[in-house]
Amino acid sequence: MHETRLQPGDRVLLHTDGVTEARMADGRMLGLERFADHVIRASTTGEIAPETLRRLIHSLLDSQDSRLRDDATILMFEWQPDR
Repeated sequence: MHETRLQPGDRVLLHTDGVTEARMADGRMLGLERFADHVIRASTTGEIAPETLRRLIHSLLDSQDSRLRDDATILMFEWQPDR
């Protein structure tokens, strides 16, 4: 169990291993480094959380001919408390 205090705008990303173990068009696994790089680049450009997820999911599906070989679940939420 882990506890942390989120600041407004913080994002939390959860995923199953089917995401990082997805095979890209060249046969290599996506891997945690490439997965993290995609999310970090999207976040630093100011992309909103739903768009970041949409692009990531489309990227995964495009490289897999729209079929994943394993379960792949991604959940991202952004803390935006009421003002």
